[in-house]
Order: sequence, then C-alpha cells, then structure tokens
Amino acid sequence: MMRTAALVVGGLLFTGTASTAFAAGSAPASGPASAGASASATAAAPVNGAPSGHIVQFLPSDPGTVQVLFSASGLTQGQSIDLSSISVSADSTQLSAAAQAIGTKPPPQIVRTAMLVVDISGSMKGAGIAGVKQAAAAFLTAVPPDVRVGLVTVSTTAHLVATPTTDRKALQADVVALQVQGNTALYDGTLLALQAVGTQGSRTIVLLTDGHDEGSKAPLAQVLTALQDSKGVTLDAVSFGTASAQVEPLRQLTTVSGGRILATDQAGDFAPAFLQAAQDIATEVLVTAKVPAALTGSSVTIRVSARAGSSTIGDSAFVPLAALPAPSPSQHQTGPLPVAIHPAQLGSSHAMRIGLIAVFVGLAGVLGVLAWNASIVDARDTRVRRRLSFYTLTGRSARAEPQSTALGDSSVARSAVQLAGRLVISRDFDAKVGRRLDGAGVPLKPAEWVVIQAGSAVGIGLLFLLLSGGSPVAAILGLIVGFGGPIGYLIIKESRRSAAFLEQLPDTLQLISGSLSVGHSLPQAMDAVVREELQPVSVEFNRALVETRLGMPAEDALQGIATRMDSQDFAWVVMAIRIQREVGGNLAEVLTTVAATIRERERLRRQVRGLSAEGRLSAWILGALPPVFATYLVIARPGYIAPLFTDPLGIVMLVVMVILMTVGVVWLSRIVKVEV
Repeated sequence: MMRTAALVVGGLLFTGTASTAFAAGSAPASGPASAGASASATAAAPVNGAPSGHIVQFLPSDPGTVQVLFSASGLTQGQSIDLSSISVSADSTQLSAAAQAIGTKPPPQIVRTAMLVVDISGSMKGAGIAGVKQAAAAFLTAVPPDVRVGLVTVSTTAHLVATPTTDRKALQADVVALQVQGNTALYDGTLLALQAVGTQGSRTIVLLTDGHDEGSKAPLAQVLTALQDSKGVTLDAVSFGTASAQVEPLRQLTTVSGGRILATDQAGDFAPAFLQAAQDIATEVLVTAKVPAALTGSSVTIRVSARAGSSTIGDSAFVPLAALPAPSPSQHQTGPLPVAIHPAQLGSSHAMRIGLIAVFVGLAGVLGVLAWNASIVDARDTRVRRRLSFYTLTGRSARAEPQSTALGDSSVARSAVQLAGRLVISRDFDAKVGRRLDGAGVPLKPAEWVVIQAGSAVGIGLLFLLLSGGSPVAAILGLIVGFGGPIGYLIIKESRRSAAFLEQLPDTLQLISGSLSVGHSLPQAMDAVVREELQPVSVEFNRALVETRLGMPAEDALQGIATRMDSQDFAWVVMAIRIQREVGGNLAEVLTTVAATIRERERLRRQVRGLSAEGRLSAWILGALPPVFATYLVIARPGYIAPLFTDPLGIVMLVVMVILMTVGVVWLSRIVKVEV
C-alpha cells in the first residue's frame, strides 16, 4: 500500500491532535532569507512539545492477524520509533507483534500520499509567498522518497498544479513558479486535495493559508463532512495570521481530521512546521500482531506503544477484529463503543429443522391424547345408553345429543374441555374463574377458558422458542406471557365492564325510582330496565329478573349483580332495598336520593381521573418499558442480555432492578390512585 500526503499552504498548519498547536517563532521574517534562517534554527527541535503516538489506520489483514500503521509526532530530526520496543495489546491480552519501517527492503506495500495546499492569493504577497516556497521546498527535501507528493494552489479558483508523484525535481519547479494572484478559494482547494489524495494508504494534507475564504463554491460544512467521510485523512494546517476569524475555520478542519494547527504572524515559522509534518510521515511503521483465536470476530481495544527517543508514546483504538476498517483519527477519541452482533440461531437450518420437528411432535402428542380421551368418553357414553335402552318403550338406545363448545363441536374440542373441566373442579377453580368470566361478560365456561389459556401459553412459548433460535429462557418467557395474556385481557374486560355499569347506575336507579313512583312493583321496575337494552345494565338485570322468576328473592338476585360487578355503590342500593323491605318506607324516594349521591360521586371520580391521567400514563410507561424491552432482547439478541442471568454481578443487578421497579411501580400507583 502507498501513502498519500496533501499540503495546503496559506498560513495555518495543524499536526497531531487538534487541541495542540505548534509553537510559533518569535523572530520576524522579512523575506526568503529570514525564512530560511528560521527554518534552520528550529528544524532540530520539535515544534509540538512532548512526542506522541498516533494510529494512522488499520489495514485489511487475514483472520488471526491485525496490521496497524503507527506513527510518532513531535520527534526531532534523526529520531525514530524503536522497532524492538513495539508493544501491542488487545484489551488486557498482550499480542505477539513485529514492526517494520516503511521504505525498508523489501518495502511494505503501503501507499503514502501527501498533498500540499498552498494559498497564493494577494494577501500572501511578499514575505508570505517567500515563506511558502521555502517551506514547500523544505518539505520536499525531508519527506521520504516513497511518499507521493501533490500540489494544489488556492487563489480565485483552486487548481491542481501537480498530481501525487515521486518526481521531486518537477515539484520543486512547480513550487518555484508560484505567483501571487486573486482571492482565496480555500474550501474548494481543500476538497480538490481530498479528491487527489485518494482513498487508500496513509494520507496527509498540509494546508497553508491566511484563513480567509473568498469565493469558494463549497461551504465549510461540506468540507467538514468530506473529511469525516474520508476515513483516515489527516489535515495539518498553518495559519498566516492569529485572528480568531482566520484560525477558527482551520481549527474545525483539524479537529475533524485529527490534525494539528499553527497560527503565526511570522513567515519564518512555515518551514519548521512543514519539516515537522514530513518528519511525522517519515516515522511511520507497519506493525503486525497475531490475534488469539478467542479474540477473533470480537471487538477489542487495540493499544500500540513504543519508545521514541527518550519518550514512551502510544495510542489506542476500538475496532472489530472480524473486519478491520480504517478508523478516522477522531474515531477512537470519544463516543460509544461498537458491539459485535452475532446472529440468532434461527438462521441455522439445522436449528430450524429441530425446532419444527419438536413443534410437530408436541402438537401430534397433544392431539393424540385428546383423541384417545374422546374415544374413551364416546365408548363409555355408548355403553351407558345401551344399558338404559332395556328400560325404554322401544328397546333402542337413545340417540346421543350433540355437545357443542365454544371451541367447536369436534370430539377433540369436547375432549379438551372435559379434561379442563375435571381440572378446574378438582382444584376448586370453577367458581372462582366462573365469577371472573361473568363479571367480564365473556360467554365461556371455566373449562373452555382454561383450554384457551393453556393453548395461548403453549403457542406463544413455542413462538418465542423459534424466534430466539432455541433459547430456553425465551421459551419460559413465552409461557409466562401466554399464560398471563388471557388473565390480563380478562382483568381489563372486567374493569371496563364494571366502569360502564357504574356510569349507567345513576340513570338506572332513576328509572327504577320512576317506575316505583307510578305504582309498579320492583320486578316490574327491573323489567323496565331490561327493556332499555343498555349494556351491561340490561344484561345483568335480565339475569336477576330470571332468577327472581325461578324463586330467588329479589334482594339476593340484585346482590348477585353487585358481586359480579364488584360495585360497592350498588351494594348500598341493595342494602337500602333490604331495609325498606324490613321496616317499610318510600323506596322510590330512597332510590332517588341514592342516585343523586352516586351521580355526584361519579362526577368527582371523573374529575380525579382527568387530573391524574398524566401520572397514570407515566406509571404505565415506566412500569411496562423495562419488561417489554427485556422481552425483545431475549427474543432478538439473547446473547446481549445473557450476562444478567449468568454473571453473578448481572444477577445482583437484576435483583436490585426488580426490587427498585416494584417499589417504584407500587409508589406511583399509590400516588395516582385517589379513592372517591
């Protein structure tokens, strides 16, 4: 691979990190002679203080190895990186590494390119253009022979004077021929240098300008975006002038590219800065490290350190070893760390086949058990009818009445309902589940509801198992969701039906009171409510009316409504009716008073619900978001959330989270719940 360097000349030079500026000379420069004197006086000293290391980029390599292009900044001429001191680590694992200087025999195949971007506008007349020529000549002399160097001039328009080449004589002639003219199309020149520097290898742009852009077609934002997308181009800048308006655009350019900046009023400072940029390129080495098999395919922090002169330098970057991209210089400074994502096992055809076979075997087993139970039940009923046929007038067995269920009329459905019926009766679930179904208005038997709940748990559990690629945790979570889903539906349905009943109760009591006032009996008043056909009041009163016609006292039938609807207000109404039946009195007047009281309570209850709506919504969101998102992770990325269940620290965090979430949800529910 070859390296490309770009030099921008116009007054500001950045090298190294954007937060560090070169030291500017103090001697005045009045022309080429003084510029050369300044260069020779400061060339031997680093212009950026203490040396520092820099990972230029990661090169594509075979699995099991990692190749890093590493350089040093701030070294004096003659100093270099000690190849024997190179050390490479991946996280806390030390890697076996070897280093090779660029340009050795045999040379590493690395493209190295440098672009000089020179401001030749009218503001550079005199000492400025002389310092530019002196600095460019010093750069061409000091840069390694294998580095291709190109030249871009910036005046009224940007012009590519020389494409990247190793012909130093031709470049020297182009530099000598530079003439001051026009304005400063700084941003257009930077974009032109980015295009010329290429997309591979080590790439450096050295920019010298007075910082004022005049007439560029491209805005600064476009240049910043192009630098970010360049993936590895380092831009160093020299500002001929220290005013903030001149320095600020160049500071942004160097910050994005990880370069350094020099702001100076002395043209004699150009040459030391350019020499330092050439020295940084000359220190680049190719580091090759072997990666253990345990780290291959994961994302780790690679750190390279070495001795350079009397200093220890180093740099680190976070990269995925499976595909080693060329990170931008700012990529390893701040920001979130990438995470290696491993696809779920669902993508494996082997796992898919095993999962499908397990599903079909399970379903076949369940259907087989139900069919076997249905055959036993049918055979038993047939024997019973045959024995009873001797006691009939015809001597023939009676025809079996078809038994239908909410799940269908098939023998399998009847068998499932019968098995569930035995379960709910033996466990005393029948009365409890039946009461909840009646309150919710669900027209199912307890046994039918149990079958639906079991089917939901098994079905969603199998679905989660397949979606997660065979994760048992996801299967258990699916069973819990499938079992709790119907319960949640029943609770919501019951609460909504109870709320609707409570909302209609004042008008219903007013209707009963009016019927009693005109001389109707209580059952006749209840029949008037039924004829209104207002759900769910009419359904409940119709059931109570039927019970009274079968011999149940009206008070007990109405008490059943209060129990099913879980309504304390209606329980008070029933109590008033009982008292009136025992001691006498005007029941119509009592019901009118109770209706007015309940209506006011309902108005106040609505007002409270409106005022607490925001708090209740916050409680729902804060309470539901963690379990919902955890369920998604268990299904989509089980490996990401697995440490919470396998690592001791994760288990502790999980327990603490559950405790805090429980306390928070209970606290919020108590805050927003106001009893009326």
